[in-house]
Amino acid sequence: MAMKNQPCAYCGLKDSPRTKGHVLPKSMYPDSLPSAKRITVAECLECKAIWEDAEPHFKNIILAIWNSDQLPEDNRVEKMWRGFRQKDGRRRAREFHELIRPAQIADKDRELIYPAKDARFNLILRRIVRGLAVEHKVVKAAVSDNRVHCDVMRWPIPPAFEADLTWRIIADDFFQYAYADLDNESLQSFWLLQFSKHLLFFGVIANEPKEA
Repeated sequence: MAMKNQPCAYCGLKDSPRTKGHVLPKSMYPDSLPSAKRITVAECLECKAIWEDAEPHFKNIILAIWNSDQLPEDNRVEKMWRGFRQKDGRRRAREFHELIRPAQIADKDRELIYPAKDARFNLILRRIVRGLAVEHKVVKAAVSDNRVHCDVMRWPIPPAFEADLTWRIIADDFFQYAYADLDNESLQSFWLLQFSKHLLFFGVIANEPKEA
């Protein structure tokens, strides 16, 4: 079925124009992975507008924290610097710089970014989880944004729970993810999003929207 005939994966509407939406931002893919699967779902123009400005911001943060030793050695880094020279580049550079916080690690002065605490970064994390849930038919209908919570994964996964995870690999050292259907009173599913070898985030989809 064509994307334009499917309900929007994010709001469920069928009566507004829909297009092919990339669950993982299209700009995240390097030229070195031409055959890597692009996961797409139906996306209405109203939802697309919600995160259109957040996607470049998300990409810039991901690339900055991709590896603590070095940036990725591909065309994405050049695209990032080129983006800072665009019409809105000065604003994006300023917003990126404002995320950097001084910290001490092993008695050394360092600078850190806390990605999941950034509203626009977390918006895209939640969007990825919502899109993947529809792609894999883990949910019966579109998942509202207020049912999803995402953060950095700081804890080891218990072996008993890890056995319940279904893993999907887009490309080694680029992006892979896992999910489990929890089917309990409060949580519908659990998700892991891994970028590179170093960045692991989790997401949970609640059965009911969180309270405001």
